[in-house]
Amino acid sequence: MSRIKYYIIDTETTGLNPSFHEVSEIGIIRCDDRVQLWKQVKCFHPERASLDALAITKKTMNDLRIGESKYEVVNQADRFFNEDGLKPSNRCIVGHNIVSFDRKFLHSLWESVGKKFPANLWLDTIHLTNDFIKTGNIPEEKIVKTATGKISKTLSSACDMLGIKKFSGAHNAKSDSRNNFLLWKSLVEDHKVNYISHIKTIPHVFSEDSGQEADID
Repeated sequence: MSRIKYYIIDTETTGLNPSFHEVSEIGIIRCDDRVQLWKQVKCFHPERASLDALAITKKTMNDLRIGESKYEVVNQADRFFNEDGLKPSNRCIVGHNIVSFDRKFLHSLWESVGKKFPANLWLDTIHLTNDFIKTGNIPEEKIVKTATGKISKTLSSACDMLGIKKFSGAHNAKSDSRNNFLLWKSLVEDHKVNYISHIKTIPHVFSEDSGQEADID
């Protein structure tokens, strides 16, 4: 896996449905040099935002109308990725709940401007955190649990369990991507969690209603 480049990504969205809601923020950190790209995305349909999403991200309808167009954001992100000179098969996106949530929104965002997301590999830090908890190396009193007694799977809780000093500003793509980077480094470098088996290969295939033809190398 020596030719793989790792990128931390966090998104903020206007809801839970990637075919209806939009990405309002994106934060990307290139892991090898810690360079970050953060963009606020101007939403085409702020009226579609769910009230829950607005409350969580502390945004208003007017806030969603501010930012760069999705065309500009995607183009700048593509240039950022292409600085590594690699193919999508050599890029791995790391995030918290990245596979089941953020990945779908990223694919939708790129697809909306007629492009494919430029990374095929995905790695979820939730899985790595779960593996570390199973080792028994976290004292029971440090394991954060929900009101129902289940282990909390939020990014903030994972950082707290590992004693990570977090950047302030939860549910902000800039600070959340930074906190996720610290979590990733702690799990992999400090605690030697084996992450290779958790990497999933999921190339971007255009949806049937996109009008684009799938083209996977």
